[in-house]
Amino acid sequence: QEDPRECMLSSFDIDGIAQYVIDHKCQRVIVLCGAGLSTAAGIPDFRTPGSGLYDNLQRYNLSRPELIFDLNFFRQQPGAFYHLCKELWPGRYQPTMAHFFIRLLHDKGVLSRCYTQNIDSLERLAGIPPEKIVAAHGNFDSAHVIDTDPEQEVDILELKAAIEAGEAGWQALR
Repeated sequence: QEDPRECMLSSFDIDGIAQYVIDHKCQRVIVLCGAGLSTAAGIPDFRTPGSGLYDNLQRYNLSRPELIFDLNFFRQQPGAFYHLCKELWPGRYQPTMAHFFIRLLHDKGVLSRCYTQNIDSLERLAGIPPEKIVAAHGNFDSAHVIDTDPEQEVDILELKAAIEAGEAGWQALR
């Protein structure tokens, strides 16, 4: 049986993780991604005082910043969500070294799955195959019409064009 101290990282960075994977001949790696991966790319997180996304939503006159992601609020006032989507749409930010490290794990055949809380699609932009990514909060890779049965997909490029066009564009999507 392995000594628990042998199972620790030599350092808490990519080098330490890479060394651990090599030393322990890891064959199945699961990655959990949080906001830190995206903040390193320049994307604001949600809760950091002063710079977080929630602190910068005052212009939408929300009683609570979380409302921007509330389906009932969206049904009444979709504009705030669409304006935010325009600001966060993939393409303005690039994957970080950590994203490419996850891609390397895939390329080496050891990545089982990449679970991410991030909505920015940087994992996909880094080249990680969609079937390896579980986007816990959704992302910009797909969209669907609400309240349809069966669910109707929305062409993502059509959605992007509508959002870029502003209110007239996203009103046409309703």
